[in-house]
Amino acid sequence: MRRRIPSIGMLLAFEAAGRSLSFTRAGEKLNLSQSAISHQILALEEFLELQLFERANRRLALTDEGALLLARLTPALNTLEGAVLETMASSGGGGNLRIAVPPTYATKWLIPRLALFTAQHGKTAINLVMHLDVPDFTEGQLDGAIYFGLPLPDAECEYLMAEEQVVVCSPEIAATVQQVQDLAAVPLLHLSSRPGAWADWARGAGATLDTATGPQFELFSMVAQAAAAGLGAAVLPRFLVLDEIAAGRLVPVLSPPSISSDTAYYFASPRSRSGSASQAVQDFKRWLQAAMQVTARSFS
Repeated sequence: MRRRIPSIGMLLAFEAAGRSLSFTRAGEKLNLSQSAISHQILALEEFLELQLFERANRRLALTDEGALLLARLTPALNTLEGAVLETMASSGGGGNLRIAVPPTYATKWLIPRLALFTAQHGKTAINLVMHLDVPDFTEGQLDGAIYFGLPLPDAECEYLMAEEQVVVCSPEIAATVQQVQDLAAVPLLHLSSRPGAWADWARGAGATLDTATGPQFELFSMVAQAAAAGLGAAVLPRFLVLDEIAAGRLVPVLSPPSISSDTAYYFASPRSRSGSASQAVQDFKRWLQAAMQVTARSFS
C-alpha cells in the first residue's frame, strides 16, 4: 500500500520556511534558491489541498493548518534523522546514543569515567544532552536518560545508586560547626530543584532548623562553589563533591543522618522500545550500573 506522504523535499522546504517564516532564509539553509523553496511549498499545498502560508504585504505567516503541520513535522524529521544517523553509526558494530543527564552529574561523575566505557565499547558514540527535569521521551529523540527521582511510570527504569547527603562548608565555617545547633548561625544554601533537601536532612537528624531561609541556586555546581566561597553550608550528594572534599575546599561537618527515601539515580529508556533496545543501549546501561555500584561501595 502506498503511503500518503509527500516527498521529503517538500517537507524539508516547508519545515525550513515555517521555522524561519522566510523562503529566502529557508533556501539559504537548504542551499536552494528562493524560487525552488516556493515551488516545493506550492507543490505541498497542492498535494494536501490546503493553504499552509498567508502571504500579505511581503510578509509570511503560517495558517492554522500550517502551524499544526509544523508542530507535528519537526519532531518527526528529528526522529527520522536520528534513525538514519544511528543506522550509519551502527554499521561498524557500535551505535550513536543520545543520553540526557543532569549537568553536574555529567561534569563531576560521568564524563571523567566515559573513557573507561570507550575503552570497552569504542565503536559506540555517547552524545550527552543536559536536562534538569524529568526526561521526556515523547519526541523520540532520546535513547536513554540518567535522572534522580522515582521510577517513571511511562519508561523502563533501572536502579543505579542511592545518594548519601552530607553537609559541607568552607574550612572557616566548618571550624564553627560542632553540633547541629551551630547551623542556626550559618546561612543555609539551597538547590532550587531540591527545595526540601535541608528539611529532609534536619528531619533525619532529629534537629530543629529554620530551613526556609537562605539563597537558592540553579545547579549543584553553583551551590558547591558558594559553599566553598564561605557563603554558607549546603546539603549535597557526597559523590558529586569528592574533588572539593579531597582538595580541602569543602569540609563535611556533622554525621550524615539516616534518611529513608525511595528516590535514587535511575537509568530510563523509552518503554516503546523496550523489546528492541539496541545492543549499544544495553551495553551502556550495564557499564553504568557497574560503575555506579563501585562508587556506592566506596562509601559503605
